[in-house]
Amino acid sequence: MRLVVFGASGATGRHVVTLASEAGWSVRAVVRSKHQRLALTGAGESTVGDPTDPDSVAAAISGADAVAVCLGISRRTRSPFAPLVSPPDLTSRSIGAIVQAMQRAGVRRIVYVSAFGAGDSWAQIPWWGRAFLRLSQVRHSMADHTRSESLLSSSALDWTSLRPMLLDDASGALPAREMRPGDSLLAKLSRESLARTIVAVLGDPSTHGRKVPLVPAAAPTPGTDGSPA
Repeated sequence: MRLVVFGASGATGRHVVTLASEAGWSVRAVVRSKHQRLALTGAGESTVGDPTDPDSVAAAISGADAVAVCLGISRRTRSPFAPLVSPPDLTSRSIGAIVQAMQRAGVRRIVYVSAFGAGDSWAQIPWWGRAFLRLSQVRHSMADHTRSESLLSSSALDWTSLRPMLLDDASGALPAREMRPGDSLLAKLSRESLARTIVAVLGDPSTHGRKVPLVPAAAPTPGTDGSPA
């Protein structure tokens, strides 16, 4: 597998680069600055490029078999109320450029890291959760993920959108699993587990054209934690 990773220097992208390289794949890591490139390890090849620029993206995906997009709108800190330091449409502009470049190059497979709360999953969040998100800067990410998913849905590519809810930096030896009825939306998924999921689904055609909500593999299912089934 010849894989291109956008957002390769981020908290999830770094794990994807490492895991894909350990699997023997040829990995090209795309970052947005020379500083990020110098700090990156594990990639067979790295390049500095603007993910919103069609020409830059076209050069990055040349010769690729698949693309993983781990981009996100950055805030000054991880506080949900911290000011944005990225454009509020970064991910959708990037997906627009990436989809266009993939279509022209004949590259079909793409896995995109979205979030639970994007698109039709917004209605599945309790009212108090929606109120919190509307008050926080996270609302920009939800809106932009929704736009990105819409672009993917209309692209005719072999796309998969992964929708984790809460993420943390704990170690994760197992991939995530798909959310089931009764799973808690407050269960935190490690970014390493998310990366393992990305690598796993890249070769799974059963996920093509799907928006997959994710929870930790160890999250209790109904009836296994003493709650009613």
